[in-house]
Amino acid sequence: MTEESKMKDIAVIGSDDFTVGFELAGVREIYDDKNYKQQIQELVDRDDIGIVVTEQDLLEQMPGRIQNRVESSVSPVVVALSEDAEDSNLQEQIRKVIGADIS
Repeated sequence: MTEESKMKDIAVIGSDDFTVGFELAGVREIYDDKNYKQQIQELVDRDDIGIVVTEQDLLEQMPGRIQNRVESSVSPVVVALSEDAEDSNLQEQIRKVIGADIS
């Protein structure tokens, strides 16, 4: 199996209330929101992570240059979710990962 064809993990970073559903769904890479600025940067730099899911509020609190780097990451793709997240934003993120429109 080549390096590029290996399965990649999903990582989730956020509050306990945010991450509990992902944990119950079997996501193993769960991180709390303490030191989230450093944690999300480390996750974006990892080759074994394909998707990083985080809370929109956490992403918005990051310094601008780091936020831009994280939001523009394609591998892994960073998906920021909130209660009022737009479906189109999530669809655009998924399109970047799989290269196809799912709508």
